[in-house]
Amino acid sequence: MLCTLGGRLARLQPTLRLRALGLPLLSGPMSGPKLQPLPVWAVASISAVAPGSTGGWYEALAASAPVRAAEEVLLGAHAASGLPWWGSILLTTVALRGAVTLPLAAYQHYILAKVENLQPEIKNIARHLNQEVAVYASQLGWSKRVARLTYLRNMRRLVSELYIRDNCHPFKATVLVWIQLPMWIFMSVALRNFSIGATHSEAGFSVQEQLATGGILWFPDLTALDSTWILPVSVGVINLLIVESIVLYWLCSSFMGLSQNLLLRSPGFRHLCRIPVTKSDSDTPYKDLFAAFYAKFISRK
Repeated sequence: MLCTLGGRLARLQPTLRLRALGLPLLSGPMSGPKLQPLPVWAVASISAVAPGSTGGWYEALAASAPVRAAEEVLLGAHAASGLPWWGSILLTTVALRGAVTLPLAAYQHYILAKVENLQPEIKNIARHLNQEVAVYASQLGWSKRVARLTYLRNMRRLVSELYIRDNCHPFKATVLVWIQLPMWIFMSVALRNFSIGATHSEAGFSVQEQLATGGILWFPDLTALDSTWILPVSVGVINLLIVESIVLYWLCSSFMGLSQNLLLRSPGFRHLCRIPVTKSDSDTPYKDLFAAFYAKFISRK
């Protein structure tokens, strides 16, 4: 429709122009931007297991290449550190969090901060675009539906151009999830393989016996369930039937995640990672957190 009206629109002189902002108002064809397909994370060989066949999807996952790689990482950390298995699990968790997820989390905050700083400009463009479309609708006799579609399609285009200009598309902030979740699954399955003696690593068949004496404190046997419920309750009541080696990894991972989020609130660390300053940033984030915690859980009593 806009193509056929292109000649008439060129002769119109509306009072407000988005060109003053450095962005053209209307695109030629009335077609929205093409959506980019989401990345697909597939576990090796799972789709090859037919329903009802021998094994199953979990067996395919447990024998997959990523899980075998996770087993090798755990074995390598245990051999290199010389620590008992509880220490090796803790060390591996801290190392993976520090080397993989912390940089990705910092990058996520960097992207989200840039997107937040774009909001005033986006609101300004939306206001001018709405007025511009209203002028065209009045002069050309557009219906409300046509005017609304024109506004939405051009707004999507203009916002997309801003994201490209500042290299901060919000989808980039999801990279942490695409890395952290599969890593968490593969490490958990690898530890389960060790605990039940189903490891697929050549050097890992004796790991089950090592895990049986590789614990500490009240959980000396990392292949058994926690009879005291201390570790599962620390992670969540739903995990009461999880063997202690996996629960220990989850607890360490959760603790590192909390520490990571607290670190990313630090103004000094955000400056070190070159995360842009936003209006929602605080100079005293930890004091604010304590004040919010006190107001919500303590002052009510």
